[in-house]
Amino acid sequence: MDILLYGVFALDVLKVMHLTNIPIHEIARTPFAINLGILGALLVPRLVQAKVRGGLIWLSLFCLIVMTGIIFTGILLTACLMVFVLARALHRWSLRRGRSGLPLLAAWIAVNILYFPIFYLVFPPFEGFMTVGEMVLFWGPAFVVLRSVHYLHMACKDRIDPFADEAFSRFLLYIVHFPSFWFGPYQKFRQFDNEVSTCKQRISRENTIAGWKRIAIGVVKFIVIFHVFNVPFFYEYNYYGPFSDALFANASTSDPAHLWLMMYLFALRITLFISALSDGVIGMNLIMGIRVPENSNWPLFARDILEFWRRWHIQAGVFLRDEVFFPAGGRRSRILGFFCVFAYSGFWHFPSITAVLAFPLLQLVLFQATQAWDAFWQVHENKDDRIHAAGKRFHLHGTWLSGVAGMIFVFHTNVLSILFIHDHFFGGSTMLPRMFGW
Repeated sequence: MDILLYGVFALDVLKVMHLTNIPIHEIARTPFAINLGILGALLVPRLVQAKVRGGLIWLSLFCLIVMTGIIFTGILLTACLMVFVLARALHRWSLRRGRSGLPLLAAWIAVNILYFPIFYLVFPPFEGFMTVGEMVLFWGPAFVVLRSVHYLHMACKDRIDPFADEAFSRFLLYIVHFPSFWFGPYQKFRQFDNEVSTCKQRISRENTIAGWKRIAIGVVKFIVIFHVFNVPFFYEYNYYGPFSDALFANASTSDPAHLWLMMYLFALRITLFISALSDGVIGMNLIMGIRVPENSNWPLFARDILEFWRRWHIQAGVFLRDEVFFPAGGRRSRILGFFCVFAYSGFWHFPSITAVLAFPLLQLVLFQATQAWDAFWQVHENKDDRIHAAGKRFHLHGTWLSGVAGMIFVFHTNVLSILFIHDHFFGGSTMLPRMFGW
């Protein structure tokens, strides 16, 4: 009954058995570059184009029930229905008003009111095995929120007609499409809908080979994550789960050198993690003829914080730009726009004080300092004066050595950001002082 209600992760054998001292539950929940959504590669070629959307919806619901159970799937479908009904109501309201400001604000409030309780929901079979962070980010509600907000925004702007034929089925597949349900990447509704509507045109030997190549690259990255990061370091210290909550929970009694090492490894692992997931999702969808935009561009090589956020989680950045930065007044006030972007990003991960206040303030300071630094050197480069010459001579700006220094600096700010966002219960308040020996 637990398996039917809560999915395969509720299997008792996953909780009690170990493989080479690693809990089976930990191995089973480690995300791979390929998931049950790959079954769509067998389904889509056998369907006519008109039946593809319906086939993928039923396949996705099957995958959701198998992996997460009837209860979670039922909650998800209820939320989808509520969002769709809201889209219809806000669409009519916006047309009557001739403006979308208030309807869009109502959409934001409604969706995030639905989202907030998920942070404190852990189903009974997973007590002690799954944290609230995993429930939100590992099981998919986080990306459901991004897609729902975007859909409502487009409905308020009259760029989507929620009263059109098959509007609900189009919206539902956008939300539950299983290959990209858990971890994204985020994709705009009209782009995704058009890809599904024409996917049969792109099913070819070349795309199938290219898709499997991307999946293989993702699998290799996950093998590296498992054998280079998890087994010798994280599992060695019983830091299980994708967010390793025990690392933060035990920080007050850990050695500072150990904490620095683990935070460096955490930053490297999560960067590779997002890249590997993106490879798998892009590959699985490409085999079905559905093109998904790139989501990672080696952010570790970013030389400043602005470049880092252009390379990291690219499609989430597109959402934050379109749905947060501009509506928050980014054109008129960049400072307010940037603050709102990172405050919402922090909330999207976990609604703690450090995530929604300390994290955006840190990023805002870094943004302003980076822009001032670049502007200073641009002025002197235009003048070609002694200061510009000295900057080149001492590798302060515009040289390979200054670029390396920038990469090191950005990496360390990423480590600090991780503390504020992924330390779900302490927000870095315990770990950060301990890392400096306090």
